[in-house]
Amino acid sequence: MATSDTHSYMNSFEHQVTQIKLEVERQFRQLTEYLKNRKEKLLNDLEEIQNNHKLEYDKHKQTVSEIENGLKSAKEIFQSSAMKDIQSGFIKSLEERQKEIESELKEKHISVEFDNTLLGMIDEFGKIRVDLSNDSSLPVVQYTGKVRPVVSVGTQGNGRGEFQNPYGVVVEYKSENIYVADQSNNRVQVFDREAKYLFEFGSDKMNYPLCIAIYKDRVFVTQHLGGCLLVYDLSGKFIQQVGTPGSGKGQFNHPHGITIHNTNGDIYICDYSNNRIQIFSNDYSYKSQFGMSILKSPTDIQLTKDTIFVLSDQNPFLYSFNYNLTQLHNTVCDSIRQHLKYPYSFFIDGNDNFIISDADNNNIVIFNNT
Repeated sequence: MATSDTHSYMNSFEHQVTQIKLEVERQFRQLTEYLKNRKEKLLNDLEEIQNNHKLEYDKHKQTVSEIENGLKSAKEIFQSSAMKDIQSGFIKSLEERQKEIESELKEKHISVEFDNTLLGMIDEFGKIRVDLSNDSSLPVVQYTGKVRPVVSVGTQGNGRGEFQNPYGVVVEYKSENIYVADQSNNRVQVFDREAKYLFEFGSDKMNYPLCIAIYKDRVFVTQHLGGCLLVYDLSGKFIQQVGTPGSGKGQFNHPHGITIHNTNGDIYICDYSNNRIQIFSNDYSYKSQFGMSILKSPTDIQLTKDTIFVLSDQNPFLYSFNYNLTQLHNTVCDSIRQHLKYPYSFFIDGNDNFIISDADNNNIVIFNNT
């Protein structure tokens, strides 16, 4: 293993040890605070009952004494060599595991299987495969096992709460209602945060609704076969159609992913078969386009503060541009591409983690960009 990889492992292990120490300290402080508060309350109670309830007074006094002894014992334990031994043992076990991994690194790129949990923090996700590569700048976590769902919604069909090829999904942050593009049923269905069916809309105008975005009080739905963008309010009332089928400015050929700039409200749409991204202003008028000689079948798009990331279902899969619409050479993209096979949609969370659905690999891939 390269020295940089060893240092990386050790830094990771030391970070975990530090987190454990901080957690122990935090719990000790909480325990101390609780016991002190409990002692104070009991002392206050003693003042009220000692004159008329001598027996109860003695009982409370004994409890206070036990609490004081407990505080003293807890302090002694926390400062004892036993705690240091626990920390030392944990570090030793991590170092031993590192040596085991190093002995298994026979090639430049390997996969290591973890069937058990690490500190009980990842058992919700089943088996996890971690890909390690000397030339990759991003840690990669692929959820290859069965993820335990919080709730399961719907069955196949065309009734309320049933789906035919559901695709796009988005949550409206105020109400926490869930909007789902029910593709082959040509509608959007809406559920509350408990996954209870609320209402549906769009069946009179939609033609294979694919992706959904919500900005303020507007719902935007791309029409994969309809060649346009449909705009609704949150209750499903139709507002406006944006664009028509075609290849000209403001026209679409299988529009796909969509995202909204959270400051100026500009609308970015993947024009899949026209191999470009089109931008519309917040009044739905055409603004600009980019990527025509670069992109191959863009499927989804996400914005960060400084960068526009575009996903494609064809190699090289992930592209980046600045807001001057100039392509960037981005090491993040370089690191991610090698792990994908047929990506279709993605999301960038508040910690700049890339969460990508890879259809042919049947998994969700998370790239930690830190």
